[in-house]
Amino acid sequence: MQPYRNPELSPEERTKDILSRMTVEEKIGQLVKLDGFRSYRIENGKFTVLDSWLEFMDRYPAGTMSVLLRADWWTGINWTNGITPDRAREAVTTFQKLTLEKSRLGIPLYIMEEASHGLMALGTTVFPTGIGLGSMWDADLMERIGKVVGRETASTGVQATHGPVLDVIGDVRWSRVEENYSEDPFLTSVYAERYVRGLRSEGTEPTLKHFCGHGSPEGGHNSAPVHAGPVEMFNFQLRPFRDAIAAGAHSVMSSYNCVDGEPVTGSRHYLTEVLREKFGFDGFVVSDRGAIQRLKYQRVCRDDAECSALALKAGCDVDNGHWESHAEGLKLALDRGLVSMEDLDQAAGHVLKQKFRLGLFENPFPGGDPVRIFRSPDHCETALEASRKSLVLLKNNGILPLRQIKKLAVIGPNADNPMNQIGDYSAPQREGDVITPLAGIRKMAGERNVTLSYSPGCRIRKMDRSLFPEALALAQDSDVILFFPGGSSTKYGSAMTRTATGAAVSQVLSPEESEKESGEGTDRAVLNYSGVQLELFRELLKLGKPIVVVPIQGRPLLMNEFSERADALILAWYPGMSGGRAIAEALFGVYSPSGRLPVSLPRAEGQLPVNYNALEKRPDYVDLTSEPLYPFGFGLSYTEFSCKDLRLEGRTLSLDVTNTGKREGETVVQFYLTALDAPVQRPHRELIGFRRVRLAPGEACTVALALTEKMLGCCDRSGDLRFSGGSYDFHAGDAPSGLMTLSGVRIDPLPR
Repeated sequence: MQPYRNPELSPEERTKDILSRMTVEEKIGQLVKLDGFRSYRIENGKFTVLDSWLEFMDRYPAGTMSVLLRADWWTGINWTNGITPDRAREAVTTFQKLTLEKSRLGIPLYIMEEASHGLMALGTTVFPTGIGLGSMWDADLMERIGKVVGRETASTGVQATHGPVLDVIGDVRWSRVEENYSEDPFLTSVYAERYVRGLRSEGTEPTLKHFCGHGSPEGGHNSAPVHAGPVEMFNFQLRPFRDAIAAGAHSVMSSYNCVDGEPVTGSRHYLTEVLREKFGFDGFVVSDRGAIQRLKYQRVCRDDAECSALALKAGCDVDNGHWESHAEGLKLALDRGLVSMEDLDQAAGHVLKQKFRLGLFENPFPGGDPVRIFRSPDHCETALEASRKSLVLLKNNGILPLRQIKKLAVIGPNADNPMNQIGDYSAPQREGDVITPLAGIRKMAGERNVTLSYSPGCRIRKMDRSLFPEALALAQDSDVILFFPGGSSTKYGSAMTRTATGAAVSQVLSPEESEKESGEGTDRAVLNYSGVQLELFRELLKLGKPIVVVPIQGRPLLMNEFSERADALILAWYPGMSGGRAIAEALFGVYSPSGRLPVSLPRAEGQLPVNYNALEKRPDYVDLTSEPLYPFGFGLSYTEFSCKDLRLEGRTLSLDVTNTGKREGETVVQFYLTALDAPVQRPHRELIGFRRVRLAPGEACTVALALTEKMLGCCDRSGDLRFSGGSYDFHAGDAPSGLMTLSGVRIDPLPR
């Protein structure tokens, strides 16, 4: 037996042996990632691997592949020409077998799929987008979601996901806000650790994205430069990655942007000195799609060979999305002396070591039964729970929960648009796969003998007012108006086209007809509600009827008018496939909303940034307050809670929580600190812990938080965590406006 075939040897020993047997082309092949969706076609039910894939494999036997199962408007893959759940394992197995046949040494393929809020494949469980998940403030549920995504991914034979997305939100104008969890690094880090743990427990490896700084782009422009010093980088943008790596992540995706003038994908400082040497990362780095070739656009390289060489020597091991140019670029870079064989060995070794670590050489065909596992009852229940907990009640004058009504008018462009409910990085859904708000409300209203009428009233971005009369007439004849404004992150329209086989496929809108105003690459300068949505809202107000507003959107938009003039306001974000049911349950009081804002909501674009954790409390402007419309951590309930007696015993903070209302409900207790004498200036308030608690009326409990040096300390310019003792103000409670404070508490290091 050749040593690399011996599972009794360590991954390091096996990697060293196989590298000694590989040709240059075989090593380069490990460093390219092929597009799965561009490698096959399905015609008349027959699955065919394309010649272009086979020909490339003959030249450079590829080591990785991604987005084989991906389906969306961007790929052009749908239910008629894509890989359905019953064919997922067949497709994965086909490519794995062909790879092994074409590999002289029998090196298996490492396959990755997009999975920012559910495996991005046909027929899978779809959760709320990242910012909705952030609104749950529930670490245990986040781990269970990781398990669901990991189980569905592993069932197909795929090894890894592109996700979680761990950028800390620094500018809400940015198009990718919806993919990320929070403006807070601690909340993001807790989610990172628990989601990674959940994925890996089911045999799926995470790929952390986007390393690093991607969440704070200049002007909110996607992929724009990031202006941040090392203290800010280590304590904010890098913190979730550090914790996810500590939780076992072995794959990281490098970002497009530069930090302090240095493109990350070509940065030895970030990809080697920080990621590997400081954080102890022991896996491989894959570029974001086209990020290596983008180095030419960033004017630090002149041709493909220089791009490939700079990225490789920096620590970016695998190219994503440009097979031919990167493979040929590496070959040319080797010929020109820009890279050495040792450089190739190091990068290829990182990929091969991961394959040995996972046991892929011994078992290249893992998997289960996607038909049974995708959207299984327990997975759907987890998705529903996530949708419920992602809802944030911002205002309620007593109209909610709905009682003693006979007629409801459901109005708005996002009341019955399935694809607008699930956000970017989502596969097309079959008819009935997504419970829209209208569907959820219709079912619940029917059970209560409430008459329901519906009109979209307008579209997301269009200036068409032709449906105003219909919407206003229906609203006039109702007891309460439910208004669903918001945004769109897809180029799919609301119309479903039925094919000859009976499948329903969403129409892909032309650029002229597209409603897309959020999602990757769709940054915004103005955060108003697009089109004539606010105009319709004002017309509805003139009717004098109670009105409940439920925005469905991907990023914070200006909700000033809704906040001031609506009777109730529930922010739903993109609530996922079960969102319509969760919204209906909240409206009718079956479930009491309990979500909390993971980002601060601005009053105007001129305030930005309005994140709560600024280094100093911001002074007011001459013409506007600096305070957000709604602060980070805010959220109401249908019951009331009282928090009392904040105390510190040893190194444990605790307080008592009582449900003082008349119904059972959940609240989120939040713990913060203010460092009074830190070696560097820290935020004037920092989240250090949170706990979700459910209490019956009159029930009380004690919520405790054990303080650690990691919570109390901070990173210096070198990225080292420093804690040598200090004085702190501690704050705690379940509402940002009512936090209790312990002032000037001195805490010294524990004896070593």
